[in-house]
Amino acid sequence: MKPLEQGTYIIGALSTAFVLALLAGCATPPKDQSEKLEVKVPKSWTSAESEILPDRGGGWVADFDDPQLPGLVDEALEYNYDLRAAAARLDSVRAAAGISGADRWPSISGRLAGTRRQRTSAGGFEITSSRSNTFGLSGSFSWELDLWGRVRASHQEAIGEWQAAQEDFRAARLSLAARTAQAWFNAVETELQVRLADKTLRSFEDNLEIIQERFERGISPALDLRLMRANVASARRNLEQRQRFRDGAVRGLEVLLGRYPSRQLGLADSMPSVVREVPIGLPSDLLRRRPDLIAAERRLAAADRGLVATKRAMLPTIRLTSGGGASTREFRDLLNTDFKVWNLGSNLAQPIFLGGRVRASIRRSRAGYQQALARFGQTALTAFREVESALSAEVFLANEEAALLTAADESIEAENLAWDQYQKGLSGIITVLESQRRSFNAQRSLLQITNQRLQSRVDLYLALGGDFGQPDADSTTARSVVPAKDETGN
Repeated sequence: MKPLEQGTYIIGALSTAFVLALLAGCATPPKDQSEKLEVKVPKSWTSAESEILPDRGGGWVADFDDPQLPGLVDEALEYNYDLRAAAARLDSVRAAAGISGADRWPSISGRLAGTRRQRTSAGGFEITSSRSNTFGLSGSFSWELDLWGRVRASHQEAIGEWQAAQEDFRAARLSLAARTAQAWFNAVETELQVRLADKTLRSFEDNLEIIQERFERGISPALDLRLMRANVASARRNLEQRQRFRDGAVRGLEVLLGRYPSRQLGLADSMPSVVREVPIGLPSDLLRRRPDLIAAERRLAAADRGLVATKRAMLPTIRLTSGGGASTREFRDLLNTDFKVWNLGSNLAQPIFLGGRVRASIRRSRAGYQQALARFGQTALTAFREVESALSAEVFLANEEAALLTAADESIEAENLAWDQYQKGLSGIITVLESQRRSFNAQRSLLQITNQRLQSRVDLYLALGGDFGQPDADSTTARSVVPAKDETGN
């Protein structure tokens, strides 16, 4: 081998090895950007009396003593149409990540063509025609050498967006499960409110019959009769209203489950109870488990890689190109080496003047990064506020429920006592009506506050990004996952 040819061969081999070494580390996710969070995180929750490490639970749905709830949540996760749309969006982002990764590899294409021509010519008084065939077989090869890492940075940006989309989907699943649980609790409360309203109406109607009899005997005045009739009418209107609320709550829940809103869903006979107390962890744990925080961090990392890719677009690009094939008049000669044609080339392109487009793109990417950083900080503050508020609500609502429980018990006893004294002539009808109103309102408020406690506990799970235990295996952060070839299409 001649010295020049030997040197060219060695340089080509080294260049190929260098390029392959560069490409070996291309498909890595962007680095963690959590340390760039400017929010000062306290060492413990300000709403917590003590710091307790989180225990390991089996899922927050199991924290409610309700046998129907797990099945409803599973049904919603399986059939809800909004979640299916979110899954399709995730597939779209994953495909986009695969498209961005395609630039890391050579572009190879092939072409097979065939033409048949007829040519007619006139010479003197004679017209002649001839036909000819042409067949071609060709292939082309093109590869950009990513010496500066621009293509790699662009692919890492797409991976970061895909990881953020994964967390968005996980957040959508958690949100759907929470909304299903809250809708179920609302539906059960409306059912119990209907039963309370119906019980109250029947009690008032019984009282009305007694007052009607007393009026006919001349014991009770007409005022007592009319006031009790008005009370019965108000109770009947309240029952109709509560039935309307129940109808809307059940139909809304059925839509969440992916069912037709036929109001055929059976409801529980009592409000569920919470079987676990609230253990408190560290605020910084949220950064490692809450989906929207992880998604915000991943978008920040993607914006960082996008800025790097934009800056490196100012550097020269080197591309290798080659092509080969054959062109013959006979199809059988396409593979005959005597008819082969080929070319080999390379080019280097350097942006010189683009009207300020590249520098404007850098400014836009830098602004996008600052925007992602600000959103990350705001998302973190919102997450911390939601947890602090939910923890405080646990205490406030528990105290409020205890007070209402006492008020309901006392109001029921007061109602019974007022009615007994009325029948004995020791008190007037106004006292009876007022005691009945207080009793009904207290029982209604007790149902409402019980539901609010359940709703608040679900809000706490949403704020924490899951239950009180560590994240499950299927809900770990996407940042540690490198997309495989079968996941991104490369």
